[in-house]
Amino acid sequence: MNKIQIQTLTPVHIGSGNMLQNNTDFVVQHEGRDRFIYRVDDRKILDLIGEEHLDHWVASIERKEPTVELVKRFAPKASLKDYTTERIACFAKVGPNDTLKEIIHDGRGKPYIPGSSIKGAIRTAVLAEMIAHADDDCIRNIEKDIVLRNQKGEELIDKNGNLILSASVIEKQFFGDNPSADIFRFVRVGDAYFEDDCIIARRMINLNIRSIQDNLIDRSKAQLIEAIGAKKESVFEMKIDAEYYDYAKKYYKDLGELPENMRTLSSLFRLINRHTSDLVQSEISFWLDDDLSEKIGSEDYIEKMRTILADINQCEKDTECVLRVGHASGWRFITGDWAEYLDNFDEVINAARPNNQKYSEYDFPKTRRIDEDSDVYGFVKLKIIE
Repeated sequence: MNKIQIQTLTPVHIGSGNMLQNNTDFVVQHEGRDRFIYRVDDRKILDLIGEEHLDHWVASIERKEPTVELVKRFAPKASLKDYTTERIACFAKVGPNDTLKEIIHDGRGKPYIPGSSIKGAIRTAVLAEMIAHADDDCIRNIEKDIVLRNQKGEELIDKNGNLILSASVIEKQFFGDNPSADIFRFVRVGDAYFEDDCIIARRMINLNIRSIQDNLIDRSKAQLIEAIGAKKESVFEMKIDAEYYDYAKKYYKDLGELPENMRTLSSLFRLINRHTSDLVQSEISFWLDDDLSEKIGSEDYIEKMRTILADINQCEKDTECVLRVGHASGWRFITGDWAEYLDNFDEVINAARPNNQKYSEYDFPKTRRIDEDSDVYGFVKLKIIE
């Protein structure tokens, strides 16, 4: 296994699926000009108030009584640290009814970026690269296969009359027809664990392209989230077992074909960097359009993307690459943007954007997730160190 250093170029959020409630699951404390979130530890609360007061605790939660008040009633001498665990630097105002989208932790409470998230983003980059270099016949087959059909071969449509689409058939075509035949069985990626003090809390907002407004900043769907902060580092293990693939291919002919640019980590990193660079450059070009570049919110976003592009261009050719993972990555990066090669891309838009008829005058996608400081999310730099 190779050792890979991972550095967060921007904040990264991989969610646990949990939503934490202010004053119940966490409390906010101001320390001078700084603001911190303290995670409430249920076991510590129970130790402080005693099991005999468990009913009072449940009633307190139902009344939405702040945890601080509950502790004061039953353990008036307790300090904040007596009933909380980690402290998180918070860079957003927090309202009494706010929820916090939790980052994923391991069993020890360590924040981490799962190997499955890294591998999934790599898989998307490889698929996009393969489709970009596919011939016309292959593209026509993709256009046909992306449409879901029933057992009779009839096209499936949703309640709005749009075709139901899926990339699963396409992935089978390029990577292997079933899990046993999938070439990514031979790509092994470990988890990247970070230190507790790397977590921050920020409020995510949208850049929303609206023709009647010059200000693109949209706070209507704001969400407070945890994230691993920028410029944090970890090390994980990764390997492409090309020799084992060659051995298995001799005995299992149904295995998908392993592309040459997946035979070594160096060639794979070059592919990833190429893919990310293309997407970032495309994003910059899109926002430099005269109708968008003059609107409030676009300048900072373009500048952030230019910074990422500079990071990509500075990567060492065979040992470094930039990848995007996790929450707020955006439709183009999540999907690899390969569907734009298809003649039936309009059908993809209809499937991906509910009620698309209302937004047909806008480019797709029309929103981008950023935080209140205009930071973009999810960019990490990988480096082979061993």
